[in-house]
Parts: sequence; structure tokens; C-alpha cells
Amino acid sequence: MEPVFVASAILLSILIIVSYYVTNGIGTMGAPMRQFALFLMNKAPVGLVDLFKDEPGSGSRTWIKYGAGWFLLATICGFIGIWHKYDPTALDSLASIGWSYDDGSALADFTTAVMGISFTYLLVGGCLVAVSRTANNRLASEANASMVALLYTASMIFSLILIPIIFRFVDITDEQSIRDLITLMTTYVVSSLLFAALLMNVLATYSTRAEGTTSITAWFLIMAIVAKLVGSLYHVFGEATDNTQMVWLSERVLDGWVPLALIFALAYHVIPHAAKAPVWSGSLLNANMILLFVTVPPFFMTEANAGELLQNVGALLLTFSMLPLFAGAINLLATASANSSNILKNPGALSATLAMFLLPIFAVGSYFTSMDILTGTDKMLTMSSTLDDGFMFTVGGLMMLSAMFSSYPLAAGKKLAEPSRGNMATWFMMFGGLAATITMLIGNFTEKAVLDSGVEDVVASTSGFYLTAAAMFYLVAISVILATLVLIRTSTSSQNVEEITSSESDVMTYTLVGGTTTTIQQLIGRGVGVNTTLVVGESVNDEGGSTVIAVSATLHNDEVTEFPEQETVEETDDSEDVKGPDKELIMLVDYLKKTNQSVFEFFRSIDLDDSGSIDGFEFQQALISSDVGEYPPWELEGLVAAIDLDKDGKINLPELDIALARIAATYNSSDEVEETPTDTSDDSSSEHTEASLSKLKKAELIEIAKEMGVSTSGTKSDLVAAILSA
Repeated sequence: MEPVFVASAILLSILIIVSYYVTNGIGTMGAPMRQFALFLMNKAPVGLVDLFKDEPGSGSRTWIKYGAGWFLLATICGFIGIWHKYDPTALDSLASIGWSYDDGSALADFTTAVMGISFTYLLVGGCLVAVSRTANNRLASEANASMVALLYTASMIFSLILIPIIFRFVDITDEQSIRDLITLMTTYVVSSLLFAALLMNVLATYSTRAEGTTSITAWFLIMAIVAKLVGSLYHVFGEATDNTQMVWLSERVLDGWVPLALIFALAYHVIPHAAKAPVWSGSLLNANMILLFVTVPPFFMTEANAGELLQNVGALLLTFSMLPLFAGAINLLATASANSSNILKNPGALSATLAMFLLPIFAVGSYFTSMDILTGTDKMLTMSSTLDDGFMFTVGGLMMLSAMFSSYPLAAGKKLAEPSRGNMATWFMMFGGLAATITMLIGNFTEKAVLDSGVEDVVASTSGFYLTAAAMFYLVAISVILATLVLIRTSTSSQNVEEITSSESDVMTYTLVGGTTTTIQQLIGRGVGVNTTLVVGESVNDEGGSTVIAVSATLHNDEVTEFPEQETVEETDDSEDVKGPDKELIMLVDYLKKTNQSVFEFFRSIDLDDSGSIDGFEFQQALISSDVGEYPPWELEGLVAAIDLDKDGKINLPELDIALARIAATYNSSDEVEETPTDTSDDSSSEHTEASLSKLKKAELIEIAKEMGVSTSGTKSDLVAAILSA
């Protein structure tokens, strides 16, 4: 059996096993493994990890910042490379300082390598933001993520810059072999160790997500890192044993699966988040997730150099690779169309949407050129490399802008500075990259037409095409410069934004069409969260924007106001009236005094899962049991937010203690909160005020109304009005 088939079976088995345990967990071993991973990340290497901040979002920001620097270098090198094709003598003036320029292949290889590094940095950084939002709005170890980012940059600088300089001035026997060995160890072995640490961090973070929830972005990211680790191992093994099939397979994984998985990982976070809509189709999502890792992507193809069987199988899988790419692109474009106004206003979401629009176009073009290379016919000349570079700088460049404009503000907790400039950078990237790619393809076709003509005296002049392509590509360089300026201004901006915590979904409402069937797992996979409003059947939107939903009379609870009116507080001389969340906290302070409980004892009694923090449901049940009252979600959220100092969506003991101590110091609750009246008469209405009556439960108001002989029907507002008018 061909070695490539065995290696492929092993790789797929590893991915299936990892996917299963990521989705279902590892049972009782989960907590010990997470603690062991945290120990390794926070203690190794000793002393080095302590140099980095462990504040929320710092790891993701570090990855994105380094990626922006590499991205700027890649676009500059790309522009110089295209200009050199137009004028090969453009850099000869640097020969006086020791610069010796070749035919341009070295710069092309360097540009491709730097672009790959910047692509990895920015998309991994963007995905880390999404993973952290599924847990506690932070990575398991932000400091470790920052350290890995720094070490990865150091290893790449050593591999791409320092090694050529060292071997330029040192005369070593068998220089090429030693140089290739050092490059191989640095590029694949060292980077694999760093990404293994990153994978440990991602898994430890993802393990703290809410039970029963999943994340498309986290799944794609984990699969990409695992594929990168196995692909790097295959490449080292193939080079060591001179096995060309193993090297070819590793290239397909590292240059095809990994970049595409990162693209979809970030897109499935940015677009639904901006559109506030779930993923459009679960079937297309499954096709995208599964078929991507069982086909041969069309980008960066190399010749198989194998038998006819392997070539036929490769050509078949190359054809099938169009399915996951089209499925993912169409699915995300349909998701974006659900709220196109938000997409157009968000530069990051606009970049990702344009990338999904261009992905099928580049995929089709690369399919034909890759098929030519795979079979070894070589009739397309340099068109394949032109499309590959165009794909990275256009589709990949747009996705990198998406990480800078969408993920970085979330990680920094700040609003994006100058969104208009971000939109300009996005359009420059799209038009510049697409126009440069098309122009260079026309030049490639011209060369091919001249060679196919068989006329030796005819010389194809493509310098004009390369000049135009360089001018168009200049827009890409300007786009990256603008994006970098926006990134810097965002990081120094004082406009903070409170982001929704990870326990809440970005999808506000989701409509279930009557007659359809679904499962909770499918809804979660499409972006629906525990706080998402499910609309069953048809809904009618009136001009005011409210959605009217038919409710069975048997389910109706007149204590819940379907359309709560905004309470207006009239200005009076009584400045001591209590309003807002303080009212409930004052009643809670009184309850603790009456029951002679400390804050610690009360917190222990309501922390049902002994997690050290309580969520909105636990706090709601505590208010009910303490006779403070039963409050609907829209009122409870404000109360929780008033206590939640660190904005993680949960309340811990210090936060509750501080809130109650503040209330006890500010208000004299025994004077402010009136006891429920037990002795009422016909003339007792003068003892009641609108402020005191509004603090009582509806059942208590009904008792007062009965005692006073007034109407006991209607809402709380009706009862208060009846009592006051008696």
C-alpha cells in the first residue's frame, strides 16, 4: 500500500478522535488534566512566563499585534517582488552596499513565508478571541499565549533572516545540507512545540464553557492546530527518510487544510456576531466542517510524483474540494444577508463577507491550475503561483483585516477607532488584490499564447502588465498601512465598550417555522444561546418594531408584563426616594437582618453548585426564597449588572458583600422600606404613597385593595391607582 494512504488514514483517525473528545469531553479526567495544563502553562519555562501580563485579552492582542507587523512586511515585499518583475534592475543600486539580487525567486519565497506567518498570527489571534468568549471571556493563560507569540516570532526571525546572514559570512563544508537541516528544525520542530502549548491553552479554555454548548470557531481552530502538528511531523519524517509522498501530504495539510480551517474559524465568529443572526444552514455547516478535512484543497498544489492510482485519487479529491468551500462561503453569505446593514457598518464583518464572496472565485481558478500541476502536465506556466499569491493577499488579506477590525476591539474592550478608515482599507484590499491578480494572469496568458504559437521570433512583452499589477497592488500596501493605523488608534483609544459575556449568545431572536423539527444541539451549533428568544410559528412585526406573539390563555401569567412600560420618575422634593436596583438590595439587606444571616452564610445557601459564583438563575431563586420578589429577566439583568463589578456575567462573594455594604451605608433600609400593612381601614389610604405601594408584590396589593373595598383586578399599576384614589 502507498505510504500516503497509511499516513492519511492515521491523520484522519487522529482528527476524528480529537473531535469526539473535544465535543463530548473526557469525563472525570477533565478537571485533573486541566489543572495539569494550567500548571505547565503558568510555570514553564520558569521565570519567562512571569514577564507577560495575564490580564483578559492580552494574549489575543499580542498575536494580532505581531501579525500586523508581519503583514506590513509581507505587503512591502510583495510590492517589491512585482515591481522587480517589471524592472529587474530596480534594486541594482544597492549592490554598492553588498546587496546581490537574484532572479527574484528568493524574494518570492521570502514573501510567501512572511505572508504565511502574518496570516497565522492574525487569524489565530482572532480565533483566540472567539474561544475566550465561549469560556470566561479570557484564555486559560493569557501570559502563556503572549509568550508563545513572542517565541514564534523569534524562531521565524532566526529561520528567515539570521540563518541566511550567518551562512553568508561563515564558510562551512556542505553548507546547503546544514542550512536545510537548521531551517527544517526551526520551521517545523520548534514551531510544533510552540503550537502544542497553544493547543493546550485552547483546550483548557474551551473546557470551561457552559455544559452542552459548542463553538464552531473553537472546533475549526482545534482541528487546524492538530492538523498543523501532525503535518509538521509528517514533513520532518518525509525529509528525513526522503519519502516524497509524505512530504507531499504534509504540504497539502499545512498549505491547504490549516489556512482554510483558520479562515472558516474566524468567519464563523465574525459574521454571525455582526449580523446578530444564527448560521443560516446546519447542513451546509456540516458539509463544510467534514468535507474540508477529507479532500485535497486546490491552493498551493505541488506535483505528486507518484503512480497513476495516487494521481487519480488526488484528482478526485481535488474535484470534491469545491463542495466544502462553496458550502462554507454560501452559508456565511446567507448569514450575512440576514442583517446586511450591520455588516456594511462593521469593517471587520465587511472584510470577512467580501472574503467569502471571493473565495469560490479563487477556488475555481486554482482548481484548473492545480489539476495541471498535480498531473504533471505543466501547461499553465506560472498561473498557479499567481492565483495562490492572489488568494493569500486578497482572500487571506481580507480575513486578516477582519481579525484586526473585529477581534482586536473585542480583545481590548474598546470601540474600533475610525470605522470609515477601516472600510476604506477593506475596499482597497479587495480591489487592489483582485485587480493585481487579474492583470498578472493576463500577462501569464500572453506568455502562454506566444509559446503555444511556436513562432520563435515573437517575444512576449509582459512588462506593461507587471507595471499595472504593481500599481494595483500598491492599494494593498496602502490598505495594510491604514489598517495598522486603525489598530494603533484603537489600542490607545479611551472609548471602552462593555462586551456581552460568553454565557450569552449574539443571536437575539430565532424563528422556528411551524412544522419543522430540530434539536437543541442543532440550534446551539447555529449560534442560538440560552438567552435567545425563540419565536415559534409566524410572527407579525408592526411599525413600531414590536413582535406580537400569540400566547395560550392557560399559560398567561398576569404578573408578567409582556410589553413593560418604561417607568418615569417625576421630580419631587422627596430626594430620598429609592429607585433602580437599590430597591431590591435594600429589601435583601432587611431580609438578612431579620433572619440574622451574614452575607457569607446567605451566599453559601444560594450557591447551588458550589462554584464560588452565582448566575442569574441562582440569584433569581434566592430573591424568591428571601421574599424580595420574583422578577422577570429584563429587570433581573439590571440588578445583576449593578452588582457584577468585573462584568463576567456572574456574582461572586466579594461583589455581593460590596454591594450590600454600600446599600447599608447609603440607606437606612428599615426606614426606607415599609413593612407590609397589616391593619388597614377605610381612611388608611393616606398612609400609602405611590413609591411605597410600588415596592409591594401584587398579592400584597390585592389584600390591601380587599381591605379597602376597591377593585382587585388589573395590573399592579391599576391596583396602585385604585388604592390611592380610595
